[in-house]
Amino acid sequence: MLDINLKQLQVFVTAAQLGSFTRAAQTLYITQPTASAHIQSLEELLGGSLFFRDSRRRITLTPLGTTLLPYAQDILDRCQALHQLAQQQPAQATLQIAASSVPAQYLVPTLISAFSVQQPNCRYQLQKSDTAQVHQMLAQGDVRIGFVGSVLDASQYTYHLLLQDKLILVAANNAYFQQKKAQNALGHQLLRHPMICREPGSGTRQQFDSYLKEIHFSAQELNIVAQMDQPESILNAVEAGLGVTVCSSLAARDRIASGRLLAFELQQQSFYRGLYLAVCSDCVLTPFEQSFIQFCQNTSCPALLNN
Repeated sequence: MLDINLKQLQVFVTAAQLGSFTRAAQTLYITQPTASAHIQSLEELLGGSLFFRDSRRRITLTPLGTTLLPYAQDILDRCQALHQLAQQQPAQATLQIAASSVPAQYLVPTLISAFSVQQPNCRYQLQKSDTAQVHQMLAQGDVRIGFVGSVLDASQYTYHLLLQDKLILVAANNAYFQQKKAQNALGHQLLRHPMICREPGSGTRQQFDSYLKEIHFSAQELNIVAQMDQPESILNAVEAGLGVTVCSSLAARDRIASGRLLAFELQQQSFYRGLYLAVCSDCVLTPFEQSFIQFCQNTSCPALLNN
């Protein structure tokens, strides 16, 4: 059985109708090289060329392409009819989103809730991972929009700064750290205490490593007693007295406000890292995706989070 997929047929039919790979790509919100790759794969499967191409990049159907067109159109029409039959709700748009731990837990739910007021038919598929893996998912096309805690590659991705998130050191609210708090100790003075860290791929860990380099503190001097990939697990361990951690003030704010943890500024001048919305630079965004990104850019995230 031939491994023909619907995307190949969709690109083929659209290009045949418009007489242009470029216009077909624009219509389908994919890049022109991606459209060409789908056609090339289909031609290889069928064993012949589907289009004549001239020097002005105009395309016309070959005899094989002319034969294929009504079959491809019929398949797409039947799939469309099946899709309409399965629809239980009015026309909807689904946003494919991935987010690193802190944005996924504390920022993205607030943003999509606010956006849903404007776009009630929108649906969301949200995957949580660390910053490095979110970048990988964007590059592979598994998701279209990412929320991350650090900039990894400004040449491959476009970043929109949404929020400046302060990094702090937090410790258990016990007599020892209460005394340190009364002495106005700073977080960098407590770094040699037993430390609980995020995994290397997280934005928080990457920014913490950058901070250590900035203050000329060797990572080998840390007494790391545990490494965990979930902020809440780390804060639970800190609260239980296992060690201290450097984390997002956003993640720890409720425990600090309730007195379950004590917060220490890392230094006299607060240390911030950015939380970003990221997309692949060569990604052709749909109007709905553009609308969501513009909404996130224009929304005051601090104001939303303080409501």
